[in-house]
Amino acid sequence: MIARCKLLTLTLLALLMLSMCLSIYAATAQTDQTTLKLLAANTAVNRAFNATLDAEKAGANVTDLLFQLNYAAGILANAENSYQTGDFNKAAIQADSVLPIAQQVTTAAQSAKQNALVSGQNAFWTSIILSIVGVVVFVLVLFLVWRRFKQSYIERLSEAKPEVVNQ
Repeated sequence: MIARCKLLTLTLLALLMLSMCLSIYAATAQTDQTTLKLLAANTAVNRAFNATLDAEKAGANVTDLLFQLNYAAGILANAENSYQTGDFNKAAIQADSVLPIAQQVTTAAQSAKQNALVSGQNAFWTSIILSIVGVVVFVLVLFLVWRRFKQSYIERLSEAKPEVVNQ
């Protein structure tokens, strides 16, 4: 009987340890998935920020993109807070909701950068063409004014009476 009691105690102890291992493994797996989702969301927000920064450097208007990026960063901060408090499901849901916003901001920033670069090139070539036209018009007007003064000078010189100078 004592052997049976020891065997039963040993079996219950083994089952208890096995169940603890299984529950720790499930919590670890869930935590790992949440950590990966948070890492992916953080990477997506960083990529969106860098794309927005590049668009701003190219001369694009990024005000709306910054509002969206701040909104995504706020959700990501809430997800990290939920993760720290142990609410892994809420953290995973919030991290998943950040990804589409960050993707949209990245795409819009790249498009804005491309448009700003094209607009900048067009402005550059327009200023070059206008400068060339301005120089040509200035030289032409200068030539016409010079020609007019030259004619006037020759007319005044030919109408003048010659004087004799004594030596």
